[in-house]
Amino acid sequence: MNRIEIRPQAEQEIADAADWYEQRSPGLGAAFVHAVDTALTTIAEQPLAFSPVGRGARKFVIHRYPFAIIYRATGGSVVVYSCFHGRRNPRRWRERL
Repeated sequence: MNRIEIRPQAEQEIADAADWYEQRSPGLGAAFVHAVDTALTTIAEQPLAFSPVGRGARKFVIHRYPFAIIYRATGGSVVVYSCFHGRRNPRRWRERL
């Protein structure tokens, strides 16, 4: 299994989304974090299985949420650059690559 490194901006995006969901419905923020953790485990196990989006990056769409994880797999590690809401401008995460 590959080692996962989450960049600070991606960590903040995850935390912000979890807070937003939690404010809407208690427990939903924790469910979102669980979905992200499940996604990261899947990515760590099969990093090349998901859609390429350019510049060596790939995208994993999180089940039940309008978010995708943008990452690069190199050697034995995966670097997560963004947890991106599908309706936002993709330029925000592309600039991080």
